[in-house]
Amino acid sequence: MAYKMKIGTYRPADLFDPRVIDTIETEYQTGVDIISLYRAWNRCCIKDDTDWLEKLKKAPKEILLTWEPWNIADGNPSANQPDFSLKNIISKEFDTYIKDFAACLKHFPQKVYFRPMHEMNGDWYPWCGTANNNKPSDFIDAWNHIRDIFSSEGADNLKWVWSPYAASYPQTISNSLENYFPGDHAIDWIGLDGYNWGSTKEWSSWQSFDALFFDAYNRLGKLTDKPFMIAETGCAEQGGHKDIWIRDTFDALKSTYRKINILIWFDVNKECDWRVSSSRSSLEMFQNKIKDFKVIE
Repeated sequence: MAYKMKIGTYRPADLFDPRVIDTIETEYQTGVDIISLYRAWNRCCIKDDTDWLEKLKKAPKEILLTWEPWNIADGNPSANQPDFSLKNIISKEFDTYIKDFAACLKHFPQKVYFRPMHEMNGDWYPWCGTANNNKPSDFIDAWNHIRDIFSSEGADNLKWVWSPYAASYPQTISNSLENYFPGDHAIDWIGLDGYNWGSTKEWSSWQSFDALFFDAYNRLGKLTDKPFMIAETGCAEQGGHKDIWIRDTFDALKSTYRKINILIWFDVNKECDWRVSSSRSSLEMFQNKIKDFKVIE
């Protein structure tokens, strides 16, 4: 029996190039439906984005676009960036840039899943509710402000993805997932991020897909009937058996997480080797299990 799910990927490669997509699809042994890309605000100058957005408009697949209000142009990203506090977004300091970006996206021919200010409950980003004198309620106000600007610019073609990390850091009541939820009317999708770091860090241990996502999936499912996606995930090799983790993940998606209609794999050797192809056994298990799924039309 085949189950309905779209499959997406993020790689630090030219995902605008159909030949790159062909290579990934050959490796995965299935079609890739969505390409995931990230764009930082940096100087908040649309001229910096114009050429990139024009290339993106010609992308051969649907797009998950994560839009990040911080400056990483100096190669030293930090959550301590008070210029990008949520209050500054709310106070209209960036309105010109937001309007210009919206004006570009409204002309995209393919479906765009738009994911601004993701992982807002994680203290590693300037827009977190615990960074830069922010509060979770400020996130909701900033979300609504950005969305109102996009609506006023006629960028109604986007699918808005509200995307927390599956566990909050810090793990306090005030920083809980629910405190960031802007309301059912303000989102189209819920995106969850979560990674099995295995034993790669002093603070980490092997975690199943259930351990990562079950709690957040059930809590947020009580707030909305909107569909879910796994917007970022990956698994380390150290500390367990990655091939078994992949098998159990796809089995869980079939049995327990039926609201999840999109899976995006963070296919990068970055903090650790998240790639599907980090080992032969991992790749072969992915290729085998992905055959159980098919695209939602």
